[in-house]
Amino acid sequence: MRALWIEDHQLIGESLEMLLQVVMPELSLDKARDLDTARQLVQSIPYELVLLDWWLEQSDGAAAISALRAQGCHAPIIVVSGDDREPVMRRALELGVAGYVRKSAGAQELIDTLQTVLSGGKPSTPPAAPARTGLPPLDLALLYPSLTPRQIDVLEQLMRGQSDKQIARLLGIGDTTVKSHVRAILAALQVRSRGEAAHRARSDGAS
Repeated sequence: MRALWIEDHQLIGESLEMLLQVVMPELSLDKARDLDTARQLVQSIPYELVLLDWWLEQSDGAAAISALRAQGCHAPIIVVSGDDREPVMRRALELGVAGYVRKSAGAQELIDTLQTVLSGGKPSTPPAAPARTGLPPLDLALLYPSLTPRQIDVLEQLMRGQSDKQIARLLGIGDTTVKSHVRAILAALQVRSRGEAAHRARSDGAS
């Protein structure tokens, strides 16, 4: 079975690909970083499944779904998004997506949804998220497998707005070590600042 994964963040796409290679080895996964590339691919390849991030750099999920259908892609579409607001999920379902998976929900929800859709069933709609608490949920390590456990710790503190000195004191490491971890995090998340790193993590499903 051949599937298309449309995701503008490279690390998330790679994480999903590694996961699916383990749990669904029969699935061949192509990746597109933007809608234009996805449109070109669906013109020539009869995909049996599409996985779509709702927020792409130059379009949203509604525009992406319309564009894919206009290109003759009739494969089931599963939205995999960090946006778990009820109006967004409702809009996706109104557009006929086969399922909606929150990135913050973890791997098992994605696997369950994929298996349900591929077997012809209809997955249950995930509940909308409650108000954010500002604390990271489950799995930053799943979202960013290239980061070390200590870098995950630092990223969690960045999301809480802590300074380098505060992070050093909380984690019992030196300021220079914190700065080194922050540089690695910025490179891994493909951002230029601490604030952008926190924003990137939240948009990818952390909170």
